[in-house]
Order: sequence, then C-alpha cells, then structure tokens
Amino acid sequence: MKDEITITIEVPAEMMLLRPLNHFVRHIVRQVPALARDDELVNNLELAFDEAFTNIHRHAYRCNERGLVNIQIRIDSSKLEFRFEDRGECFDPLTVPDPDLSEPREGGLGVWLMRQVMDEFIYYSQADGKNVLRLIKRLPVCEK
Repeated sequence: MKDEITITIEVPAEMMLLRPLNHFVRHIVRQVPALARDDELVNNLELAFDEAFTNIHRHAYRCNERGLVNIQIRIDSSKLEFRFEDRGECFDPLTVPDPDLSEPREGGLGVWLMRQVMDEFIYYSQADGKNVLRLIKRLPVCEK
C-alpha cells in the first residue's frame, strides 16, 4: 500500500450503530495486506474501535444526549489510525486507573483495553469544545 487512504464518516453516537460500524471496520481492516491473515490482530483492532465508540456514547454524551461522532480511519503502509472527534463532555484518561483483573467486574476496561491493543493512545480536548481520540497501530511489514 503506497498511498494513504482516509475514510471519514459522521454518525450519531447511538449504540444501535455499533454493530454495523464494527462490521464495516472489520471488513476495511481485512483489506490491509499486512493484517489480512492475522485474525487475532483484526479482532483486537475491532475491539479497540468498539470500546472507543462505546465510551463516547456512554461518557461524552451520557447515553441519553444526542451527539455526533466524526470517525476517520486512516491507513498507510506503516500504520492504521482510528480518529474519533466529538463535542460531548471531555475527560482525562490519565485519571482512569488500571483495572484489578483479579476482581473482574463489568465496565471500566475500555481505556485499558485500547492501550493494550494499540501502539498509541492520544486524547485531547480543544478550546472549541472538540474532543479528539487517536488510536494508532503500527503495521507489521508485509513481505512481497
């Protein structure tokens, strides 16, 4: 893959859209030669995407508020990036403690999972009220 491909969609942060978005992401990721045969990595990338979207729905828009999410998927020969932009409530991911895996509970794993799966987890809030989450995965070198 020589050129960068960028796909941009804007959708409401509604959970009813999560399954079709996951399906879309899985099929896009499978088209990347370096990822096509790595089922575990494809599953993990879909999981990171799922957690990011779910967190925006639950926390930025508090489940009930209607808000939009701008999603960009960028792929080039060296990396894949999921970029999420919303105008919901901001948060500081540094305040989210690592989970105690010896005492499993529902919820609270999203930020930790995204950090485990992705090579870079970048979150910031802009002065204009936009929150940006960038999840970057460096791609393995694809042999010809």
